[in-house]
Order: sequence, then C-alpha cells, then structure tokens
Amino acid sequence: MKKTIISPENQALLDAIKNIGKTWFEMDLPEHSVYPQFKRKLVVTGFNTPDMEGDEERIYVNVRQYLILKDGGTIHKRLKMPLWMIHEGNIEDVAGKNGLLTKTIQESDDDGNIISEITETLKAQSVQYVRFLVKNKQMHIVDVLGRFMEIYVEKFKTEIDAI
Repeated sequence: MKKTIISPENQALLDAIKNIGKTWFEMDLPEHSVYPQFKRKLVVTGFNTPDMEGDEERIYVNVRQYLILKDGGTIHKRLKMPLWMIHEGNIEDVAGKNGLLTKTIQESDDDGNIISEITETLKAQSVQYVRFLVKNKQMHIVDVLGRFMEIYVEKFKTEIDAI
C-alpha cells in the first residue's frame, strides 16, 4: 500500500496553483452610467506572437470585458473586445529605476554656442522593449500586460463603454 504525504506548505502551493484561474491579467473598470448593476473588468484571455523568424514584430492580445452582477457576484456576460495588436510601429517611453529616461537635444549656432536645449523622453520600439524587459527580468509579463492595458483602455474606450 502506498501513502502520499504532502506537507501543509506544499499542499497550500498546489491549491494556489489549482485555483489560479484562466486569465493572464485583469483590470477593473469604472461603473457604467447606464448599467450600474454590474461590476466591470477587462480580462486578458490570451496573447501570442508570430514566429520570431518572420518579418512581423507583433504581439496579439485577446481581451474580454466581464459584466459581473454586483448582487451575487456571478458573471452575467463576457463581451469580446477588439483584438489588440502591439506592432512594430508602436513606440514606448523607456522607464528606468527612478522614472522615465530622457535625452537632451541641443541646438547650436555656427560658432558652437548653444541657442536652445530641450529634454525629451527616450523611446524604444514596443515589441523589442517588451522582449528586453521580460528577458532581462526587469518586468514580469503580468506587469507588462498591466502597463499596456492602460493604453488599451484609452485606445478602445468607445468600444469598452458600448455594452
């Protein structure tokens, strides 16, 4: 006869893994003016990228909006939201440990005297920046999705609120 013994700590870890849910990221939305009976949230249900040997530098993010009844907490409806394609043309601000990184642009006259100086935020191509952050363990994929979901909400506000 075999008997399996699992420590309480290991069992707690297995239970946490089992109950993690199917979503990659969730973001609460403000109450809808027409449907106050629902709590709303955006949920990332999946994401993928084309083969890295192809020409595309893209990340496809699948998003759903969940309408949850405030009374009882049951999911009333899952609405398909626009597929979000983060592509090679997207540019992001580059963040450092103490905020956004900057560069200085100086304009000088023919004698080398500085006549103007402006500071701008450093920017990088989105998909490459995401790969850099994840591969260099500077940010976890959940944090990356969270950062980009704020942009998603701005970009698709009309579709999100048209429930």
